[in-house]
Amino acid sequence: MNESTQNIQRLVSTLFKIHGQPYQLTRGQCDIFAAIIHKALKWVWISGPTRYGKSEDAGLALLYLAAFHGLKVPIVGGTEEKANKIMEYITSHVGDHPLLYEGLINIRGTDAIDRLKIKVSKEALRWVGGGWIFVTSVDSRNISKEGERLLGEGGDVVFLEEAGLIRRPEQFSKIIRMPEGDWGKLVMSGNCIEGSVFQDAFNDPIYHKVRIGLDQAINEGRIDEERLAQQKKNTPAKDWKRLYLVEFPKGNEFSYFKPQKYQFVPTKGMRYYGAVDLALGESKDGSLVGITVLGVDNKGQVYEVESIGQIMTPDETIRTILNLPYQFERFGVEAVMFQRYFLKRIDEVSKEQHKYIPFQGIEQSKKKSERIESMEPFINTGQVLFKGENEMWRELEGYPDSDKLDVIDSLEMCWRQMGLGKVDFMIA
Repeated sequence: MNESTQNIQRLVSTLFKIHGQPYQLTRGQCDIFAAIIHKALKWVWISGPTRYGKSEDAGLALLYLAAFHGLKVPIVGGTEEKANKIMEYITSHVGDHPLLYEGLINIRGTDAIDRLKIKVSKEALRWVGGGWIFVTSVDSRNISKEGERLLGEGGDVVFLEEAGLIRRPEQFSKIIRMPEGDWGKLVMSGNCIEGSVFQDAFNDPIYHKVRIGLDQAINEGRIDEERLAQQKKNTPAKDWKRLYLVEFPKGNEFSYFKPQKYQFVPTKGMRYYGAVDLALGESKDGSLVGITVLGVDNKGQVYEVESIGQIMTPDETIRTILNLPYQFERFGVEAVMFQRYFLKRIDEVSKEQHKYIPFQGIEQSKKKSERIESMEPFINTGQVLFKGENEMWRELEGYPDSDKLDVIDSLEMCWRQMGLGKVDFMIA
């Protein structure tokens, strides 16, 4: 054990407690704590087997930075639940030592600290010396107005929890701008989910990596081997690699779909079909509007000509569809609830603009998963070819664990417009 690790252990055991006893970190936990509080490490990547304890360990380090160094520490979660969880760890330890809580604003006395420790706080913790911790999330619903403001304002040490859940560059672009000041540090923690910004960071040499392997976690006594054997029986191979082996699945190694890319799309003799999967209302739940355009050549080969997955209002969706430069054979829209009104409206605007797109209402009689999975034989045998490296590709490769299914849902709807591929073609 080196001197640095011993120093970290002494610091943590002095300040923090667990079950009334000094908190003892393992070697790997010391590495995590040290990477977070090391000022010179501006970009840090952290991962370990699920249930290893990396989130609580990170909470201790962030609490130390705010209380002792007076740093502004926003905690950004991939979801509200993940963002809240790490704050629970922080509030459960803020009363462990007077030096941690004596400067807290609006907290006076041990009774107040005890109340804080049993309360799931969604609010900021502030110290008179300038320290400041609170949580927000990158999904469409922020936890607090204060959190929303800080997401635009930035912080000294920005901690991104469950970074593997963040796949879209537009989400990460808000976070990457947040680190500022003399510290200017970004720390990512999460599970090894492929196609995420967490994987991009792992492949980027600028990040300092702290990877706790499964063998190390077992040797440190953080994971019970007997329980692990039972968990392996009930864990899909893909999740076993992500959550326990701390490795990113490669390509479509475990994918339900195995899409194939094309080099170019012929234009001569192409027939075009389209479909849209609408987000309800104004997309307040974070759903995307999925739009797919498929082209079929005169030999019957189907191509992904266009696919869009964005948060859009109904009016923006109408403009996007009517600006597509294709002469459609049919264009599918779900004909239920709000979608029925949308279908009527887009048909009216199409005629007003002399586009005359043949929109068709689609009634859904099966579950979304059943409809999407019906595409498997056509996708996996190359009857439909794809552009690759876009939202459509990510959803296909990640299925059934994709965080969004909106674009591949529109793909299935578009495929259905062609009668499941049973379309008569004139051979040129």
